[in-house]
Formats: sequence, C-alpha cells, structure tokens
Amino acid sequence: MKTLWTRLLAVLAVSALTVIVGIAALTRYYQNSFGVNTWINGIYATGKTFPDMKTSLLKQSEIPESIAIVAYDRVGQKAESKTYILPLDEIEFSFDYDPSLRNCYAEQKKISFSERMKTPLVYDLQPERQFNEELLLQWWEKHMPDTRAEADYRVVYSDESGYEIYDTTSHRLNEDMALQLVRNALTTGESSSVDLTSAECYYNEPLTGAQKEQKQLWTKLKLYQSNGPVYDFDDEKRELTHAEMASFLQKDAATQMPLIDEYGAFLIDEDKLSEWLKNLADVYDTYDREWSFEATSGKTVIIQGGTYGTTMDQKKELAWLKQYFHSLSALRTMDGVLLSEESAPGRLRTAEYSRDAFTHSGTTIGDTYIEVDMGLQKLYYYEDGELKLETDTVTGNMRRKYDTPEGLNFVYNKQKNRVLRGQGYTSRVKFWMPVKGAVGIHDATWRDEFGGDIYLTNGSHGCINIPVEKAEELYDMVEIGTPVVMFYGLDNN
Repeated sequence: MKTLWTRLLAVLAVSALTVIVGIAALTRYYQNSFGVNTWINGIYATGKTFPDMKTSLLKQSEIPESIAIVAYDRVGQKAESKTYILPLDEIEFSFDYDPSLRNCYAEQKKISFSERMKTPLVYDLQPERQFNEELLLQWWEKHMPDTRAEADYRVVYSDESGYEIYDTTSHRLNEDMALQLVRNALTTGESSSVDLTSAECYYNEPLTGAQKEQKQLWTKLKLYQSNGPVYDFDDEKRELTHAEMASFLQKDAATQMPLIDEYGAFLIDEDKLSEWLKNLADVYDTYDREWSFEATSGKTVIIQGGTYGTTMDQKKELAWLKQYFHSLSALRTMDGVLLSEESAPGRLRTAEYSRDAFTHSGTTIGDTYIEVDMGLQKLYYYEDGELKLETDTVTGNMRRKYDTPEGLNFVYNKQKNRVLRGQGYTSRVKFWMPVKGAVGIHDATWRDEFGGDIYLTNGSHGCINIPVEKAEELYDMVEIGTPVVMFYGLDNN
C-alpha cells in the first residue's frame, strides 16, 4: 500500500512540475510579445512583438492625405471665404501606436494567464497623431492670406471704378486661435476640415477719429454713386455707373477727393456733365443713321437716313441733369439712410427730344412697323411682331424717274377723302397716310392690278399704291408715328 501511495505522489509531483514548467515557458515566450488570447483593433496579437504589431496596425490605418481650412481670402469688406488645402505629407504628419501599445501591454500583465484563457483580451487602440510644428508654420506663412497689415480705413478713387472704400479694419484674423484650431483638428482627427470663418476667429479693429470721418464721407459717396438717373430707352434701361457718377464731381487735384461746399454738398463739374450727355446722345440718337433690317423675304438690308428717328434736346436735358445732380449732391444722410425720402429725386428718366420717334431704342425700330419692299412690290404691316396685313403694291414709276425713295420714314399724318395734287395730275383717295413729304401710302381705285413689274413703266408719282380694301384695313390699324421701312430688296444681299 505504501508503495502505491508513493508512486501516486510521484506522478502528481511530476504533473505539477510539468504545469509549472509549461507556464513558466509560456510566460517567458510571451515576455516580449503580446499574451495569449489578445486581439487589438481586430488583429490577433498573440505572440506578436511590438514592431510586428505596430506594422500591422499601420497597414490597416488610413492616414488622411490633407485637411481643408476655410478662411477669408483677404482682409477687407470684400473678403470672401475660400478653402485652402493643407497636404499632410508637407508637415510630416504620421500615426504613432507606441504609447497605446505600451499601455495595452502593461494592462494585460495585470491579468492572470487563466483569466486570459477564459476571456479574450480585446483592445481598440487609437494612435497618437503627430506632425512637424515648424513645417506647419512654414506652410501657413506661405499659403494662408496675410492678415497682419496695418488696420486702415479710407476712401480711394479710380477712373475705372469711381470711389470705393479701402478697409483693412474688418475680418482681421486671430492667428493664434486659428492655428490652435488647426492643431486640434490634426491631433484629434475629429474633422477633416476647419472652418475659421464660423469659429469667431475674426474681429474688427475699432476705427480711429480720422477713420470715422472717412466712413462718413464714404456713406455720402456711396449714396450719391448709387442713385444716378436711369434713362429709359424702351428696350434698355441705361443706368449710370459708379465711375460715371464720380466723374461729375469736382475733385482736389492732389488727393482726388470730392470738393464740398460750405453746406456740405458735393460740387458738380457741369462741363463733365455736358460732355457725358453729348456722348449719350451720340449713342442713342437715331435720326439720319444707318439701320440694318431683317426683311420679311429673309434678306438683311441696309437702310440709310429717312425722316424717322430721335434727336435728343441736349439743352433741355442738360438743364434737367444739372438740377438732378445738385439735388442729389445736397442730400443729407444718417447711417447711410436718407433723412427725407421725399427729397430724393426720381431716378427713372425719359429724355427730352427735339425730334421724337415711335420708339426711343437706339438699336431697333421695334416690333410695330410698315415694311415696303419695292423690289418685290410688297407691303407688310407688323404689330407687336405679328404680321397683320400683307398686300401687293405699286410704287414710283422708275422709267419716268419717280422712284419711291428708300429710307426709314414714319406715318406723320392720317386723312380720309383727300385730293392729291401734283404737276400734271389730281387724284382723289379715300385713305391717305403720308410718310415723307408728298410721298405716302394710299388707295388707288383707278388700278385694276397691283404688284409685279407694273411700277417699272406704269408706276405712281412716288407714292405707295395699294388696293382700297387693304388701305382701309391699314388706316384703321396704323398709328401716327409708326415707322415705315422702304427699300428695293432685290438690290440688296
């Protein structure tokens, strides 16, 4: 019996020794690596050394390529937000898992082998995000807008833009705060962008006494430049630009700042005003000018002169402009608002004309007109762009040199039952619509035919003959002042 117990004890001792030796061996094996049943960021870490585990974690990590910084692209009231891209390789940005791996290793040392065998050790490690501070500052200095200029606020003038404000007192960047926000984004990784424009990084520098005076001047100039007259030319509203408005002000020769009278009103340069008006008339006056016209036939015809067109009455218009500008320059404001809206002159202006026309457009005769194509012996009447009447016609007898004159004319009268008299003839007509001197559109009851080549040998004395029923239709529709385009279309390309 004693021998049996002795043998049993020996077996137990050997088994215990084997376990102890095995645990010791495993402990020594994992001394420089992660222990059994360890998982880090989804990677089975058991038996992996620090360098191996670091390499594995870096392989599965997505290191961002850049970070976006939203900032104002320049100092001043015209500052606009802009996105600047900071490439992270330029500041040697990297991930470092060493600190977190060491903490993980130290923590697992506190857990017994048996506990680790029962329950896996699972870790979710975050790397330290590192970058080169000096390189960040160098990139910032090179790429971000400089906001350290002296705070300035003053009115400036140029011929191209008129008066503007130069302002470096607003949108001034607190660089220390902005850089700290960028550093925080780099080190926390919580965002791929930093919006400095909405992070209270910008501030306004208080104005000095002299700058406050400049602000008062700018308030008045801005009101003046923005309230110029708007000329109505039917299909176009011609508003004076800020530069044009500024050009009418008398200025100090050295500073180009506007001169102001004893009552605080701007002084107007009436010679500049007169010169501008003359140039305006040169552009928009349409009397005795060349016109390009798209005929019903599809041809583009060039028409020179005629009775139709406008001539601006520059004397009357200049008097109105002087009054307008003197009223505008004397307006008083408070914080940019008119003290009395009733005192502001009306801006929309229709010019005074010594010769008026159906439309004041400087580019087109409009959509309502009579077209007389003498080459095709056709008359068309368009109203608001729609063809209302079309008829054959007979124009002046070309063999006898009574050619109907070409040109852009207009219906200057309307009469019924008129007797037309000329050298060697008297004609009674029911509907008379004169367009140029004694030349007009009328019925010709003595004719049985219209159109074709009749006008070459048996035409009128220069008038435009149409059938009586067509003449009545046209008479009832057409208004005095309606343009009449007259041309020999076959002779035009």
